Amino acid sequence: MYAVLAGGPYIRDVRQSKGVTAALASVLVLGASLVTASWVVQSTVLDPATYTRALDDAQAYDRVYTEILADPEMADLLDGMLGGLAGEAEDDSTVAATQARAKVTAFARWTLPPDRLQRGTEALIEQLLAYVNGDVDDLALQVDTEEMLDRADDTAIRASRYFLADAADAVATELPTYQDAIARFADELASGSIPDSVPKAGGTTFDPDDVIAAIVGLNPDMDAETRLMVESLVLSGDDRDALITVATTRIAESASAAADRLREQTDEEFRYDVVAALAETSGRAQDQVASRLDPVRTAATLLGWPTLVLGLVLVAGALIGIVRTYAVDRRQGVLLVGVALVGTGIVLLVGWWLVRLVVGDPLGPMLGEGDDSWGLPSGLRAVLGDVSDSITSSVVSAVRLAALGLFGVGAVLTAAAALSQGARLPWLTTRRVAVAAGVLCAAIVVTVVVGADRQASAADQACNGHVELCDRAYDDVVYGATHNAMSSPDVVAVWPEHDGDLRTQLDDGIRALLIDTHYWNAVVSEEAVRGLDPFITPELAKRLWESVDGLRESHPGTYLCHAHCGFGSMRFVDGLTSVREFLEDNPREVVTLVIEDGITPEDTAAAMTEAGLDPYLYERSAGDDWPTLGAMIDDGRRLVVLAENEGSQPGWYLPAFDLMQETPFLALSADALVCDENRGPPDASLFQMNHWVQRVAPDRADSARINTAEFLVDRARRCAEERGHLANFLAVNFHDLGDVTGAVDILNGFEP
Repeated sequence: MYAVLAGGPYIRDVRQSKGVTAALASVLVLGASLVTASWVVQSTVLDPATYTRALDDAQAYDRVYTEILADPEMADLLDGMLGGLAGEAEDDSTVAATQARAKVTAFARWTLPPDRLQRGTEALIEQLLAYVNGDVDDLALQVDTEEMLDRADDTAIRASRYFLADAADAVATELPTYQDAIARFADELASGSIPDSVPKAGGTTFDPDDVIAAIVGLNPDMDAETRLMVESLVLSGDDRDALITVATTRIAESASAAADRLREQTDEEFRYDVVAALAETSGRAQDQVASRLDPVRTAATLLGWPTLVLGLVLVAGALIGIVRTYAVDRRQGVLLVGVALVGTGIVLLVGWWLVRLVVGDPLGPMLGEGDDSWGLPSGLRAVLGDVSDSITSSVVSAVRLAALGLFGVGAVLTAAAALSQGARLPWLTTRRVAVAAGVLCAAIVVTVVVGADRQASAADQACNGHVELCDRAYDDVVYGATHNAMSSPDVVAVWPEHDGDLRTQLDDGIRALLIDTHYWNAVVSEEAVRGLDPFITPELAKRLWESVDGLRESHPGTYLCHAHCGFGSMRFVDGLTSVREFLEDNPREVVTLVIEDGITPEDTAAAMTEAGLDPYLYERSAGDDWPTLGAMIDDGRRLVVLAENEGSQPGWYLPAFDLMQETPFLALSADALVCDENRGPPDASLFQMNHWVQRVAPDRADSARINTAEFLVDRARRCAEERGHLANFLAVNFHDLGDVTGAVDILNGFEP
């Protein structure tokens, strides 16, 4: 071999040796096999993108809520995540099961939101690959307990609102009975459980001040804003929601105290041993679980970067030897290289078949059923199965692509060598060789292009949560929407309509925000307070006039508020900044603002610019078809702005009720939620379904009942049939009560 590489007087003798030719071919096949096998392993098995693509292909993040945590076999885990708040359905009826599933989905999203789930999964992938590479000795994750405890606080509060809103009424017709009921209600809260009924003052004999005093007694230390909210709710006739508001403050204090105690007992970070957890779930020893990854670790060790470098050295050495050995008759050298590359392709395919035969499926015990399986819940097995199929498909595609590349290059070189010897092989004419080479090259190009397109397609992320939505036009998609989206308790001291701020709503899956813009002008009299809302009674107007200093003041600038900014508001630009931050953090999401505009287009444009939203604003010319979500995302113009009053200019400030039709918005009960025409032409390309019960004080109980997936889907389909148009925007109050995002998925064709 040294003589071959170094040249010299031995070349002529070596050239005649069939043994040296075989040795050169063997070295080339070995080196090329090591290079291609290492490339396959490095580009698939050890590439994080393989796993993130597989998770996207399997829609795993969405299915965590709809299939895994909603699986009855996961009930204990979910109950633990929620601190025992999840409870059980009182009966086995379909309705009870549906409601329980809706609650599971909502709770799971609050406890483990999609962005945190994705971050945790990516961290697990990094740790898994480090373990497979041999960089670490165990599969343990560092978990940020502070974030978990903060999330637990929020979950306890939101879950308590959910259950209390959905609880039955305990109607009392006399004050002593009402006070006794509140005392029992308080005792249940103090014991750490959620009452299954909420006291409610019935009849007309109650003095509102007595009711307020009884409710405030639950938490006498509440702040002035909460007290004002309680008073306004009672005077609006909704003492039930006033009681829920105060109960929530009690639960928030208890949850915060419990979290503080846990903080004192727990390190800021702790290690979560994945292998130990799987072993406990499956009833297997930890070494049995870890051993399933041993073949993958062995492959990673044997086919790592050192092996790739070794293979390249062997290939280079063999090629140098072939060039020098066949310096006189180069066509023989080319023929030898071609045959060796074809042989390498065969070795690669046979090697892959042997690996699959010997190793089998490392995830087999996770995905199977019966005594030999790890006993994982069926929902988890289904998701893992789809992820495993996608990973296997990526590896198979890489193996096939490498083998076809080797076959193709080898065949071209072999054909070229044979063509140069046409006189010896009369049947191998120039035309035949050219045709064969052309067909072969075309096949290789198609394979490479299709393979690259497959990878690119797999790498594409979802649009608004689903890959399938990327090719749908904007007006052919259903979106969760929030009515008076800015009216959350952190902003509004009187009559909040949501329990989470704008960013929370977007993080929870809402994609259309109905907001009101106003200037903050002073109200000059008590009578003027009554003029702010037709539902405000004289007694309520008097109390508000006395209590809300902001009503009698004026402030410069533009604000998001409802009825009047004195009741609670936020700077318009601050609300828009929250939207911009969400768009920055979520580059594959399309968001809509429907603005009840009480300010000028010029001031709206100035706020958009100040908030940094100009690059995201979608402009549309009259008569244009709506683009697909994928096109909007690719262009970066993925914020649609619809204005109810003065929309038209600038080009992104679209006239809402030229482009959109809607249902009535003054439904005074759930039975009054009809599909009749309201604003907007009947042939408009967008359709907003107003889906809330109108009260001066929005009632959580109403929302809990009408925001279930079953109720929403049934009404949306009925309205679509009556109006001849898909209900694009499902506009609700208290978006976190019920299952709005679940209804959106069903209406978009993604059944749970």
